[in-house]
Amino acid sequence: MPQLTILIVEDNPEDRLLIKEYLAEKQWKSFDIQEAESLQVALDLLPHYDFDVILLDLQLPDSSGVDTVRRLIGEVPETAVIVLTGLQDEDTALQSVRYGAQEYLEKRHLSPTTLTKSIRYSLERKKSLQDKEDLLHDLNHALKRMAQLESFLPLCIGCKKILGGDGRWHTIEDYHHEGSIGNTGERLCPDCKTALSEE
Repeated sequence: MPQLTILIVEDNPEDRLLIKEYLAEKQWKSFDIQEAESLQVALDLLPHYDFDVILLDLQLPDSSGVDTVRRLIGEVPETAVIVLTGLQDEDTALQSVRYGAQEYLEKRHLSPTTLTKSIRYSLERKKSLQDKEDLLHDLNHALKRMAQLESFLPLCIGCKKILGGDGRWHTIEDYHHEGSIGNTGERLCPDCKTALSEE
């Protein structure tokens, strides 16, 4: 099973130790754990590691609340962020999720099981969101390519039929079918044919 790289951003050393003990107790994955006691230390670590998960306390010496989440996710939008709150402030935690955190956990309810389940869920959710973004990107790219292709083909702007070499208007299906039937051999332009024959 591949190793996870986790960043714990927490100013309380006892809480950091407890989190590491919880992760070690479940042993469902191997971990490379880095620690930061402030947001700035966390930001300084980001260029040096490819973190899979960041466990983020909302109350840090140099940042607090939703701004902490915004700043961190702005730097690593591809990383799963789990917010840890000791405030029992559900509104702030929910706002954090709206700004891109995958989940939030109240520290008082933290346990080895809840922590590892949250990490597992957050990684799956982040992967699912990334897959959707990749699919949308590919779709947008395909639509742009289609638009470029349409600019090269003699299309009717009304019905989208294509003017064939025979001077008739064809549906896209007929044009493709007739074109593929009539051109089953090698497709080379005159310049390429000349270049090949010279070789």
